[in-house]
Amino acid sequence: MDSKKFNVIRENGSLPDPRRIDTSGIISDLWEVYCDSASSGLNKLETAAMALEAGNNPEENAATIRRVLHSLKGDSGVTGLTDIYYLCHEAEYAFEELSSTEATDMILKVKDWITEAVTSIKNGETIKDKPSAENNVHLIKTLVIDDQPVIRKHIEILLKDFCECAFADDGSKGLELFEQALQTGRPFELVTLDIEMPVMNGHETLAMIRAIEEKNGILGLDGVKVVMSTSREDSQHIFSAFNEGCEAYVKKIDMEKKLVEEIKKLGIKTPQTV
Repeated sequence: MDSKKFNVIRENGSLPDPRRIDTSGIISDLWEVYCDSASSGLNKLETAAMALEAGNNPEENAATIRRVLHSLKGDSGVTGLTDIYYLCHEAEYAFEELSSTEATDMILKVKDWITEAVTSIKNGETIKDKPSAENNVHLIKTLVIDDQPVIRKHIEILLKDFCECAFADDGSKGLELFEQALQTGRPFELVTLDIEMPVMNGHETLAMIRAIEEKNGILGLDGVKVVMSTSREDSQHIFSAFNEGCEAYVKKIDMEKKLVEEIKKLGIKTPQTV
């Protein structure tokens, strides 16, 4: 489906038929966890929109809507549902441009469209599994820090054939695992780190990782390799991430194509280099 067809949401226009959603890029291993995450997010979206329409806690509910749209966009992008990704992308902008009443109507329309699209996939599309790569002898000890379950699952799938992954859903928990690994004498070789997280964001987490390494006498090139990720498009995050000591940066929408490629550039063994 042409992404430009979703521009009409800014004028609260009619959307394309959700039953025509493009399913060709769906990553089947992510489908189940995506459905669970999307269902929860859509319920929150509807509740916040109705509360906003009623005039209840407008700032809090507007923030919830922004947060849910952003999460749905990221989850949809990495799962291969590009139509939903583009719809959420346009809805984020429309929400800031439309009046309060129009914005509420638009959000409910987006929620209904995504619900119908997901339902049509469940009932009418066959999702084919991707072939698994052969196992490799060397497994890179990897820490995945991301608050979104769909993203964690996606990274696990991308790296499962050459990484031994541990997972944390926020920066604070990730730091605990990172420091424990150092203390046991088997530190992590690779960290994938989301920038936008509750409790402790990616920038703060990266700074603490480097501080822990310095405290343990690990400096410069001897430090863990860090690949940061975000759903945001602006360059400020990229520059900040590199200034704070990450080695690579991947947008979540490009993770399917770029994550392993960036790891290869770091000199860490991958399926192509083992």
